[in-house]
Amino acid sequence: MQHQVETVRVSAPPAHGTVTAPPARAVLFDFGGTLYDYDTLAAGDRESLELLARLAGARCGSDEVHRAYRAALRRVFRTYLERDFYLHKDMFREATVEMLRELGAEAQPDHLQRYRESQWKLHRRDFQLRDGVPETLTELRRRGLRLGIVSNIDRDQLEHLGELAGLDGYFDWLLSSEQAGSCKPHRRIFEQALERAGCAPAEALFVGDSLSQDIAGANRAGLRSVLLWHRADREPPTDPVKPRHVISRIPDVLRLVA
Repeated sequence: MQHQVETVRVSAPPAHGTVTAPPARAVLFDFGGTLYDYDTLAAGDRESLELLARLAGARCGSDEVHRAYRAALRRVFRTYLERDFYLHKDMFREATVEMLRELGAEAQPDHLQRYRESQWKLHRRDFQLRDGVPETLTELRRRGLRLGIVSNIDRDQLEHLGELAGLDGYFDWLLSSEQAGSCKPHRRIFEQALERAGCAPAEALFVGDSLSQDIAGANRAGLRSVLLWHRADREPPTDPVKPRHVISRIPDVLRLVA
């Protein structure tokens, strides 16, 4: 599906021939990477991986642990990406097991449990929403829009991070991939989101930071896709996945539903 791209970093008149979309009735958001920056949790995740490596008896430095984890996660993620549905705890567990194997260590169940407990504890220390998120969500609700989360995440993790973010105070509902039995970019999770929102695809904006999952999936399902793009040094790639709109800050969403 081809879309005309509108970037709202600067004000500009609509292009000649632009088809006017129906008024938005709902704004749906990805969670991780969109409403919060993964980098805010990076320090705690790093500490937890180092703890896991020590518990498993890996004899290596911090940098080696993280190089091994990043490489393992890339390999594992590629094998999961095209699946219609998977549990993220399975994917991340497989990545940590591969990491330890590469470091010459073996994962034990109690080590993996302590690793997860450490992660969740440090999330409470480090978690923060992106600038402008609470104010933007408050204004969208004031304007009468339906708000939802559509996230590739397991139910317990969404409840855990959602509590830290106070999401229940802003959103009409939260939909995890585990609850939907479907992972973005596949259509079923978007179709369930639209049922909850009670609107047609063209009446819903979907805001996300991933071209391959958020934007590709929203386009396929007919939603008005909005890419959150943070890099100032270059424009986002638009081949083969092209977002309908591109924004650089969450508050820019307000300009799309004015």
